[in-house]
Amino acid sequence: MLDKIKGFLQEKLYKKCREEYENELRYQTDPYLLWIRENEKTSDEGGEESFPSLGVVYMERCGRNFSLADYNKDFLLFVSENGRMAVNAFREIMRYFDTHAEVNVVYADEDVWRICPDDSPADADDKDVHRIFPWAKPMWSPDTLFSFFYFGNIFAIRTAAFKDIEWLGNDDYRKNIYDFALKATENEKRPGHIEKVLFHAYKKGESRAQIEEELMHSTDFIGVGSQYDMIREAAMARRGLKGYQIVNEKTGISYPIYKLEKEPLVSIIIPSKDNEDTLKQCIRSIYAHTAYKNFEIIVVDNGSTARVRVALENFKQECPFRYFYIPMEFNFSRMCNVGAKEAEGTYILLLNDDMEAVDDSWLLRMVGQASLKHVGAVGAKLLYPNSTLIQHAGITNTVSGPGHKLKKFDDSVSYYYGRNRFIYDMIGVTAACLMMRKDYYLALGGLFEELAVAYNDVDLCFRLCSKGLYNVQRNDVVFYHHESLSRGDDMQDEAKLKRLTAERNLLYKRHRRLYRQDPFIGTVMNSGSPEYISRWLEGYELVNLSDCDDKLLEGKKLPDFNTMNNAIMVVVEECGKEKFVKAVTKNGERKKSYYLIKGWAYVPGADNARYQYKMLLVNEEGSVWELPVQKRYRKDVAAILPGEVNVELTGFCSWIFEGTLAPGAYELWMTAKDACSRQRLYRNMEKKLVIEDA
Repeated sequence: MLDKIKGFLQEKLYKKCREEYENELRYQTDPYLLWIRENEKTSDEGGEESFPSLGVVYMERCGRNFSLADYNKDFLLFVSENGRMAVNAFREIMRYFDTHAEVNVVYADEDVWRICPDDSPADADDKDVHRIFPWAKPMWSPDTLFSFFYFGNIFAIRTAAFKDIEWLGNDDYRKNIYDFALKATENEKRPGHIEKVLFHAYKKGESRAQIEEELMHSTDFIGVGSQYDMIREAAMARRGLKGYQIVNEKTGISYPIYKLEKEPLVSIIIPSKDNEDTLKQCIRSIYAHTAYKNFEIIVVDNGSTARVRVALENFKQECPFRYFYIPMEFNFSRMCNVGAKEAEGTYILLLNDDMEAVDDSWLLRMVGQASLKHVGAVGAKLLYPNSTLIQHAGITNTVSGPGHKLKKFDDSVSYYYGRNRFIYDMIGVTAACLMMRKDYYLALGGLFEELAVAYNDVDLCFRLCSKGLYNVQRNDVVFYHHESLSRGDDMQDEAKLKRLTAERNLLYKRHRRLYRQDPFIGTVMNSGSPEYISRWLEGYELVNLSDCDDKLLEGKKLPDFNTMNNAIMVVVEECGKEKFVKAVTKNGERKKSYYLIKGWAYVPGADNARYQYKMLLVNEEGSVWELPVQKRYRKDVAAILPGEVNVELTGFCSWIFEGTLAPGAYELWMTAKDACSRQRLYRNMEKKLVIEDA
């Protein structure tokens, strides 16, 4: 009888373990669900709070007769009827206004709530699993807003700040909302961004894949199309800007052309060496495809052969340019700086010698954008030659470092809220084609010459951002970049990789606050991106480093070594202090450095769903500290261990904040407890964690 009861209890425990394991696996294999779990509070605390000073306005009801005067509320929250607000939306909105007295407009992130064709919520047994496709919005981005209404389905205002704004009064609420947003942001007070998902937009579809595919390539947003051009042109007039809108007939997207009273001189600076044919093609294309005629070309040559020098001197008769021959080791930054000092233009354009202009209006569009007072650098979209494959559509600062978005993606379709279609404010643009005011460039000291090859353009863009300027990616300006599609990966060349790593480290040493941070892609992207978004962000990480100090508990002595069951296999991949951390939290508090330990571990020949893992740290006196581990989905490990059971969640990750443990060397152990019995396993990880003096 006792054996039956024992067997029943073990079976019940095992079933519970399997359910927990499968649920954990589901979250780990869907990075957005994991991000939700690790970054959002799941309780409904405060969900029924009342905020009498906050009114709710449905955008769809903001037609001709709408008036702010009809709402006797200090704050108004505009949301779409086609969705639902997050439980904590009111509280977060009010908290933000309370702590940001200088902000009159604020918007928040959102995602999609998947609805089945029969109008029932998908997978209703799990309150999070139907949430897909997060829209991680950027920090205040004026040029992005001028492209489309990126505030999306949720934003809020201080009502009194806008009581004098004239309502457009159109029958189409979308036009009214867009016109109001442009008017409401035409002052020195920047809108705020709540980096939390506060709205879930309803989207009906047969499957998750079908909905995601549709959303990924959609450009159907408020502000997109020629029907909004009168609103944009009126905004330009209010702002004292001359210009007009021009529509791309293929996409239906409008772009602003900012006209200048006079055509200021643009100095086009092209570094080159022994690249005669490609350079000639570049210069010829500029003369053949540039409607804006007031430009000069400056070629800086760092040591071509005598034959190439003679050929280029002769070529100046066909296509005039200024030629500076200065033998030196290749240093892209220094060569551009030499050209900038010789430049006579009001604007400079840094241009690779393997670029090819293909559209006559490119320079007009870039100069107009660069003329705006708030703009730093202006970049173009680069395609591989005679193709629609993207080589560059802006720089994003990912967890792996600065990278080009959408590289080798087909430009014939749009991606993720028009990242290759709309004009976007970004953390950076490539110096393969980068325009800016010459006085801005010289005031910053030009490109940083210690970054001779890589990341010099990123460093320049970071410095422009630090001055409060915006770097703008004009995706309506297209060049062919004759960088070979078959070019080798620098990561596979040991010498290049060493140089690249050194320059990246130097970049972040100069800009510590931007290590793994990009305010133009939002918190969801910085912290962890779903696979369908990380495809162009080049990787994601999901590590929550909040509220961890209380997880480290001093324990008892280790059991006698002779009685230990060592049936655990452990591989440690990282063990040490993280070199770079985000220096300041959102509340202005300094964040601590931390020690990171991660790898993978499993029990051979057993069902790994039954085991609960913890890490042990043992100091030189034999005292033991116990540290919980976060499981990590490792499909690579599962692939190399096909004969083992439930090894998908073999990955582990743990951290210890600086100052939590006394300085010294600590042995690392892994322990695993069988949840269905009293069995406990131990394994020395054969690694030591050295805690330094804080």
